[in-house]
Amino acid sequence: MGKGGQQANKNGHLDLNEPIPQLWNNDEDAIDDILGDEDPAHTDPEDEDYFPNRRSKPSKKRVKRHTPQQIQELMAAYEQCTHPDPEAMQALGTMIGLAPKLVKFWFQNRRSQVKVKDQQEQNQQFQQANASLKAENRSLRKAILTQTCVTCCGKTLPFNPLLEKQQLLTKNARLKDEFLRAFAIHSKIIRDSAFTQPAPWISSSSSSEADREALLRHAETSMEQFLVLATKGEPMWLPAADGGEMLNHVEYRAKFSPALFRLRPEGFAVEATRDTAMVWGSAAELVVIFMDMARWSETFPGVVASVVAGDVVSTGSFADGQIQLMNAEMWVQSPRVPNRTVNILRYSKLVAERQWAVMDVSVDGIFGQEVLPAYLPARYMGCRLLPSGCLLEDMSNGYCKVTWIVHAEYDETTMPTVFKPLFLNGKALGACRWLTSLQRQREYATALHSSLYPGNNNTAAEAAGMLKLAQQMMASFYATVSGPIAQSQATISINDWFGSIGTGVERFDVAVRMVTWEKAGSSVAGEPASWFLSATTTLWLPGTPPERVFDYLRNEQRRGEWDFVHTNGAVVEEMSSVSMGYLAGNVTSILSSNKTDGTNDRTLILQEARTDASGSLVVYTPIGEEAMDAAMGGGDGASDFPTPSGFAILPDGRGKACHAPSPAPSTSSSAPVLRNDTGGSLVTMAYQVLLPGPLPDTAAGAFDDVGKLMCHVMEKIKNAVEAEIVLPA
Repeated sequence: MGKGGQQANKNGHLDLNEPIPQLWNNDEDAIDDILGDEDPAHTDPEDEDYFPNRRSKPSKKRVKRHTPQQIQELMAAYEQCTHPDPEAMQALGTMIGLAPKLVKFWFQNRRSQVKVKDQQEQNQQFQQANASLKAENRSLRKAILTQTCVTCCGKTLPFNPLLEKQQLLTKNARLKDEFLRAFAIHSKIIRDSAFTQPAPWISSSSSSEADREALLRHAETSMEQFLVLATKGEPMWLPAADGGEMLNHVEYRAKFSPALFRLRPEGFAVEATRDTAMVWGSAAELVVIFMDMARWSETFPGVVASVVAGDVVSTGSFADGQIQLMNAEMWVQSPRVPNRTVNILRYSKLVAERQWAVMDVSVDGIFGQEVLPAYLPARYMGCRLLPSGCLLEDMSNGYCKVTWIVHAEYDETTMPTVFKPLFLNGKALGACRWLTSLQRQREYATALHSSLYPGNNNTAAEAAGMLKLAQQMMASFYATVSGPIAQSQATISINDWFGSIGTGVERFDVAVRMVTWEKAGSSVAGEPASWFLSATTTLWLPGTPPERVFDYLRNEQRRGEWDFVHTNGAVVEEMSSVSMGYLAGNVTSILSSNKTDGTNDRTLILQEARTDASGSLVVYTPIGEEAMDAAMGGGDGASDFPTPSGFAILPDGRGKACHAPSPAPSTSSSAPVLRNDTGGSLVTMAYQVLLPGPLPDTAAGAFDDVGKLMCHVMEKIKNAVEAEIVLPA
């Protein structure tokens, strides 16, 4: 052991596991212990003479140590070059009186010592940085949990680095909603005045006749393309993961001329889906429904927001085909998604024996801007419909085979990012959505006229009264959730309320759209004015399948966990129900709770639950027992009908969804369960309440109460379905 404390091994070589003394302390003994003349074990793998398994011969005697002058020259040479060549080492050894081999050994040991020292210093720096980061992390976690400022330890607002951005996005969405609502009113005025005028081609002018001929050519060309798309299989259509079909755009472009339609605008996306199912009824009956705008809208209440019939282009016979212009507005059950408006031409035609086609195609771009407003309202169109529609084929069992196609281009820049996959795979407004909506409505018609339908434990009149009341409830719910809200003779106000869900680091802010309106009273009936509040919000549950949320909300034993307003936290009991369809969970029911309205009139809950491959709904409203009895007895139970609340549960489009084909009704009462392997859920909650007084006096307090209630309910749902992540949509 030298004075520097460096331990040598049994061969007298440098032991790198021990601390290495500094070379600049002028301690000759320590320097000689490190840089002696013995042949060291070669420790530098980069050296060409490094042999890890070679053992040095034990020294027989102690060799004379290097002199301070030699050490000084060696250090100076090392500063100039750490790996000198043999010629340089020969010259250096001759100058200081050392053999080249000893010079080589000295450089090897010196490099090893410097490398070990650098590693020690680097490790020390890493340890210091790690300790600093841990201390900072502990400080930040403490600040988040206690909501205190790191600098002054004072109280802060709830921590959320994305709060300002989220508030700006929500405000932007609200402004867009107000714009669309105002524009809808303006467009309605325009198209009402336009559609009450006679068609331009009624006059004998040649230009009007040319316009009519252009529409007829457009209708025939589009029908030809639609029939090709409806009858072709692979490779034109490719199987999709959800059981439907997706259009092969390569085959489509090769088959049809790109000059048939305008080029797709920048920022527009394409959705092209096809689906097939069996639907109760004849093809001719469905054609009559689809060509009647009022009945068509009633058949698709969850898809069609409004429709205005335009001019009839062709008044041919029923079999020869009819062509009519229309303006249609479509919606998806979420306040975050803008409604889709299209100016279309609808063409129905008998294409073969027992086979009909009903085709829709946009007419934007067919006329100049100075001509089109005469037929349809002039406005920015965020969607363009290419040849789409349904092919209907009569079967021999009272059913018809329906092949539905949706081929659309829409402005994707107006779509919230979280909803884009839902639209691309057709679950929002694609073929699956239209076809499942048609099936559900036909099943509703069956239940309405059948007293033997599975699950119907009422008389035919009672079931009809219950279903009609539920239909009114659903129409009100669609308007509330999908917006923009338009109430006649009402003063509307839209505001944003911000709350939070979760605790600690899992806490995040939630934006709730608050819409209030005043409903004018009736001086004749002596009814005073009333004020309402509608609150809606949408959350994204990645990795949580929609059916898990749907099953929880339908569970009567657990309803008190989230619906404590109507149940007082107790279990509810099903008093009566009417089942619809072949899938389990599609049922309209009357639930009994322990809550009363302060009189002897017990409060019941009218609820409708719907589910299919495109999404699920659980909608409910409290109603007095006397009003319910009156409705089921054939009277009008909706005179004091309260505003409904509920949930719309959509797949997020990031997984697979299985949709079993619709079988014909059987005598078995068992219903298959919808299998949905969707990656996640988009859950929209709507809560409506009658305010106790005028808006300026009660709105602020109601916002806070209702907002906190909704956040509490959504947190209960999150915990019940074991959702690992919940994010604002």
